[in-house]
Amino acid sequence: MMKKNILLFVFFIIAGAAYGQPIYRGLLYGMSENEAKKEFKTNKDLYDEVDFSNGFVWRTYTQNFIYQNDSLMAVLMTPKGAALGLSHDGSTQFLEFSRAFFENKGYEVFFEPEYWQYPLNFHSKYGLLMSNADKTIMVQLYPLVFRYGNTTSFTSCLKIMNYKWFIREWEIDNKIQQQKSENSGF
Repeated sequence: MMKKNILLFVFFIIAGAAYGQPIYRGLLYGMSENEAKKEFKTNKDLYDEVDFSNGFVWRTYTQNFIYQNDSLMAVLMTPKGAALGLSHDGSTQFLEFSRAFFENKGYEVFFEPEYWQYPLNFHSKYGLLMSNADKTIMVQLYPLVFRYGNTTSFTSCLKIMNYKWFIREWEIDNKIQQQKSENSGF
């Protein structure tokens, strides 16, 4: 009985330490959807204009929050004022400047696929992945292409995630890809 109580105590300490880690500002890893929406509504100005300087401004909306079992795991941001998209060069500049911004903040590259910043050439599941020094945050920068009839437009995406959650997802995905490769018959 004593061992069971000790194990439960250790579990709750570990779970409690993970819950509440910041993803971005007051948006915490593990928050319920209601808690995250309340935080957003209370401090909307902090999330509506995230200025990296030199005209590179990001924003998020509550519909860009990513949950797993009603627990906040990640926040997606897009360029402010670019609801109809950016030019190819504009998207590329947003991504390259944002990379430099994070490097200046001490983030290190975890994964860098070829053409991660070029919308027309980007064909990877993951964009540029960078983690902060204490390995609590993973950021992902990647372009998107979208079409309206005959018009092609581009945008940039910044996803901010809990590091440990992302690593678990990354490892699961790698195991799936390895199994597919093994099952290919080659």
